[in-house]
Amino acid sequence: MDIDSIRSITRISRSLWGENEKSLLMSSDTLASVGLLRLNDEETLERTARALVERAEKSPPKLLALQHPFFRLSPIERFLLTALHLERWSYSRVARVMGVETRLVAPWAWATRMKLIFQESPLASDLEYPKGPTSLGPSCPDFDISQPWTQRLLDDECEKRERAFLQAHLMACSTCRKSLESTRRMVFSIESLIPVKEAAADTELAAEELSRIWKEGESSYRPLKTTFKQSLNAFFNQTGVQYALVILLCATFSLLKKVL
Repeated sequence: MDIDSIRSITRISRSLWGENEKSLLMSSDTLASVGLLRLNDEETLERTARALVERAEKSPPKLLALQHPFFRLSPIERFLLTALHLERWSYSRVARVMGVETRLVAPWAWATRMKLIFQESPLASDLEYPKGPTSLGPSCPDFDISQPWTQRLLDDECEKRERAFLQAHLMACSTCRKSLESTRRMVFSIESLIPVKEAAADTELAAEELSRIWKEGESSYRPLKTTFKQSLNAFFNQTGVQYALVILLCATFSLLKKVL
């Protein structure tokens, strides 16, 4: 598994558990368990993220809500925002981790964003509520208040033809540009409310430690991927093997003394 995937697991765990040591403990324990399933890298990443969310949902840290508006969201809501804002994951990948249909991610994301900004944070007074134009022109796209096109565009979830249409339309329509701008300000404000960014240095150190733990266990997780030299190193680094070698050498030395 590459370091970027390890960083993703570290940030997701940090968004769920808050405190650095607890986050590292949960991510290393979960990754080790998932590693035994011997999945490919993408499947390992997604399965680990899902397991972390499930563990946090079953026993959410109770004191986090006192620390920050972000932690007053449920664990699965915190994962959703972290995956979209920090990891830039697609709706389809988020859906796989959450165990829902892809079509449900957009309305869930919009509702969670509105909840954080306008219910839990102090930023609401500085933002205009994102809404569609008061009157639509003949070519204006419909603004669905549960999953608007502005969010889909900013999340890079528009198909190629739809994106081309919206880009051309926005050049000519000031009211739709205003709707997009209000959504963009809200999205940027949410990114400032995800405290995982504030702990970037600690998160990077945790990612390096998690990467070390993963590499140490990779020979047992995926023996087919290790080289002969790596397999030998892993074998001879085992404490039991080292003890056996010492005993064997001592016995051999004693035998040679008797023979000589």
